[in-house]
Amino acid sequence: MPASLTPSPALAAFLRGIERRAFVFAQVQSGSDEQAMVSVGRAMRAFRSVSAVTPLSGWPAGFWSLLLAQAELSGGQAPEPELSHLGAGPRAALLLRLVGGLDFIHAAQVLGVAEPTYRFALQRALQQLGEAGVSYAALAHLRERLHRQVKTLPAHHVEALSGLRSRVLRDEDEPAPVTPPRSPWPRRLAWAALVALAAAFAATFWKPAAPLLPGSVQDLPAEAPAQPDVPASGDADQVIHPDYAALARPEDAGLAADLAFLSWLAARDGTPPEVEPDAALDAVPPPGPAERDQPAFPSLPANQRSLLAPLATTWPRLDPATRRQLIGQARHWLALDALSREQLRQRQAEWDNLPAADRATRRGHLAAWASLSAQEQAWVRATASAFAGSSAAEQTAAREAFEALPAQARDPWWLGPALGDWFSPVQPLFAYVPQDQRPPLLAMLRALSPQARADLALLAGRLPAAERERLRRALLDAPAEDREALVRERLGR
Repeated sequence: MPASLTPSPALAAFLRGIERRAFVFAQVQSGSDEQAMVSVGRAMRAFRSVSAVTPLSGWPAGFWSLLLAQAELSGGQAPEPELSHLGAGPRAALLLRLVGGLDFIHAAQVLGVAEPTYRFALQRALQQLGEAGVSYAALAHLRERLHRQVKTLPAHHVEALSGLRSRVLRDEDEPAPVTPPRSPWPRRLAWAALVALAAAFAATFWKPAAPLLPGSVQDLPAEAPAQPDVPASGDADQVIHPDYAALARPEDAGLAADLAFLSWLAARDGTPPEVEPDAALDAVPPPGPAERDQPAFPSLPANQRSLLAPLATTWPRLDPATRRQLIGQARHWLALDALSREQLRQRQAEWDNLPAADRATRRGHLAAWASLSAQEQAWVRATASAFAGSSAAEQTAAREAFEALPAQARDPWWLGPALGDWFSPVQPLFAYVPQDQRPPLLAMLRALSPQARADLALLAGRLPAAERERLRRALLDAPAEDREALVRERLGR
């Protein structure tokens, strides 16, 4: 097999982790097991090429896009009675959530629409189901049933998917279907006569090879040139795991899942303590203009090249941020002892066995945690430590006080202790913001002084929707040192 066609462990692990969900998705969308298997196979083959030029973070959306593009999924009746009232389009929008476990942003990318458009399509699908008498409780039961279906797929489907994956990774064609003759006996005499005639005809052209002389030898057929071995590592699957960064720090997962409560508790109990932030994964510093495409794969240390060997052929096409992240993961792995590596393997295995929806929820929590500054993360860690040391009665009272808040008052605390306390008054100013504007907006808000935040809260309640959008754009476009003056100027009008 040519080196360029050598399947990577990352691709094998990705297909193995998604094939069951993809099959159930296609099965429910098309209403046919056979069409579902064909659709998944075509999507896998198309994704094999696409994955070579796509960052790891873009693999899920890329695969689901290819699966939805299959003609077999554009029609058909859903075998699930709850979904029989939906057309193929709304059904696909809903199944991306129920089976694929995608969040709104990635589901919109799969369908090739803006996030608000996807939300509207999903809302319309739910409205149609409601008009047909399908309740939210029925949809919850359907979701659980589909997740069970993914986990308990019949053995013959599991075997067929495994064989399909193996052929895709080896770039082998699908075997042609074998149709046995309806009645073999009447044809045997005709075939025997035909074979006899063919043999007689071939005999007129056949010339026997010259016999070997005593002591002579005959050369064997020339073998294909051996392909150079790509260094492989048994640890490569772990290092290039798409969720490595999230799983490398298990203590962060617990803090992320409880971030809203801990942020509220931190802000309630006072100012941030003087603590040193924990070190993150060992990462490569951002490159300068002349180093944007560096480091090249051959220039990496040998131990890192061994861990990242499955990505050797695609390395030049990976974006710089992905390359830096992968190098950081390799450095982190190499710094672990044997026990820590085994624990990380176990966490990755447990993570991969979670339902897709659960993984999506946890990724959202971890993304919220990662958006905090290092100082805020240290503040939340210190609060969590102090909370763990308090009495059971104090813990219960704090939990009950937080849960007693309205949902709209609890949600802003996912932004952390610095923003959560005052974000509710300014929330109208930042509602319905495009995804690509959210990180710079949050960074801008965190950089404002407390007085500027208070002024912005007053301003948000006074402006109509059109003025709020213009102010948001003006704040993003203005230099950091001019933003507070801009808020004061608008407030004085």
